[in-house]
Amino acid sequence: MLLTTIEEIKNLLPIGAGNDFNRLKPHLQNAETAFIKPLLGTEMYEEISEFYENYPYDTPNDAQVICKQLLLKLQHSIIHLAYYIGFDFLSISVSDMGFNRLESQTTKGLFKYQEDNLRDYFKTGGFNMLDDALVFMEENVSTFSEWSASASYTVFKKQFIQTATVFNDIYFINKSRLTFLRLQPHIKFIEDTVIKPLLGTTTFDEIKAGMVAGTVPAKVVAVLPFIRTPLAYLSVALLMEESGADITDKGLYFQETLPVNVGNNKISPTSDSRIAMLAARARSMGNSYLEMLKTFMADNIADWDDYTVVSGLILNRDNTGKKTFWA
Repeated sequence: MLLTTIEEIKNLLPIGAGNDFNRLKPHLQNAETAFIKPLLGTEMYEEISEFYENYPYDTPNDAQVICKQLLLKLQHSIIHLAYYIGFDFLSISVSDMGFNRLESQTTKGLFKYQEDNLRDYFKTGGFNMLDDALVFMEENVSTFSEWSASASYTVFKKQFIQTATVFNDIYFINKSRLTFLRLQPHIKFIEDTVIKPLLGTTTFDEIKAGMVAGTVPAKVVAVLPFIRTPLAYLSVALLMEESGADITDKGLYFQETLPVNVGNNKISPTSDSRIAMLAARARSMGNSYLEMLKTFMADNIADWDDYTVVSGLILNRDNTGKKTFWA
């Protein structure tokens, strides 16, 4: 585990002195198992665990300083997510008489809106710090060799859109790595069914190989923006169509305040027509950017010997007996 004392938790979250670590321990373990281990991979998790067990170091080197920064981010995420997933259980008492709500003459349970807000605070804080940890590892990838060698990282290196930051520059996802991960199946589908047929297998493979080369060829650097933009918009449209929601973990929602409960918000999903409109807009923009990709490839055909120019949106028609002539 990456958190083993109540003192460490107090440095990350202002909790009372009477909190028992053993009561929190199973929820900390659940948070690590559900979120931290899949994020880091087995080897990286073992490496950071070994670092934690041996800390502090008398004269830490640069790599150890960076590892300490990562550890603090992971610990921050763990405790927040532990309270999020264990919220209900931590609010009750379990005895041989069953389950009981904790309440006394001096303390009362939270109002519903307070519970909802607190859950959202723990969830948002935990997931945001997971995102921050991923950004930190990407920025210091040379230090985290176990992570950079993991399957998840090497797969991303071969993708047209390698990071959430790159995706966010095209379509706003609040730079969320978690949202970016959710989009992966749809990005892969658009790559295989739209981008690859348009470019042709040989050109597609040549661009992919150039992306992971020690020095990325200039012609690959030039074409990537024209590939990434339609890929992002079309994958977003596909996710909206399949999930019936926007690309956040909550879906596409609006809030309305109930007049009978001051401070209490009712969260409702947006209408099907609104979702359909957003999906259609994203798909239309994606298709427009596909035409720009075709134009770019046609204008730079000398760089891509195996690319076949496609006709784009031009339609073929038999002009016999027609008042207009289409060429």
